[in-house]
Amino acid sequence: MALLAYFLVDLAFQAWPVALLKPLWLDQMGGFLMSRSTTPLLGVLFVAAASELDPSSTSLAKRAALLRRLATWVAIGYLLFIPVQIYAGVKLLNAQQQEAAQLLAQANRAMKAIETSNTEDDLRRAYEQIPGAKPPLPEQLPKPLSTLKGRLVEAMDARSKKAQYDFDQRLSTLWQRSLELLFGNILRMLIFFVGFAALGRPSPSQPTLLTRLLNRNFKSTGRSGRHSQKGLGLIVPDEWLEDDKETTR
Repeated sequence: MALLAYFLVDLAFQAWPVALLKPLWLDQMGGFLMSRSTTPLLGVLFVAAASELDPSSTSLAKRAALLRRLATWVAIGYLLFIPVQIYAGVKLLNAQQQEAAQLLAQANRAMKAIETSNTEDDLRRAYEQIPGAKPPLPEQLPKPLSTLKGRLVEAMDARSKKAQYDFDQRLSTLWQRSLELLFGNILRMLIFFVGFAALGRPSPSQPTLLTRLLNRNFKSTGRSGRHSQKGLGLIVPDEWLEDDKETTR
């Protein structure tokens, strides 16, 4: 119970303030669950084991039944969180891509404004539109302005091309790392689903969620096997089987 309480306190501080519609919050909660879910899994396991070791204790039995019932819903929650994690990851990557694209577009607009500027004031205003840190222009601009504009445009063009190249490389690496992390988180969620499903059950008289899922698969396999036997019975006439019996006699 101390393990469960410790996890719930961490979960409350991590989740507050709640922002269910923000991909960043969902992504952070996914990372928290992947790193801390071992604690509640062990807590439920210990409570369930205590009830099995001391069957005569009604308080332990009630506590174990309640936590096993909750573990069933927790297991289902891990499955439902997989598409949420995918959604949050894709949204964050798209947001970073849009932010970088906006910076590049702003740099291109500033470069065009510098090219079309005719006075010092226009040139200074266009220069201030350049995104990011930049050295200030001198109080006295060199003459003619066309020479200064040409240098600024040339420097900005080289900087924009380098920024575009760096962005493409970083985005490719980011997508690769994000997909690897996302795939790993999906596997971890499935593992935690199996763990909680092995403990969760609606009532003490019913099997666990994992047992019911496995039995359902086995039953479907058994039905398919019985159907195949019936199919053979339709292909092989009963008279042939009786004749075989007579010949063996």
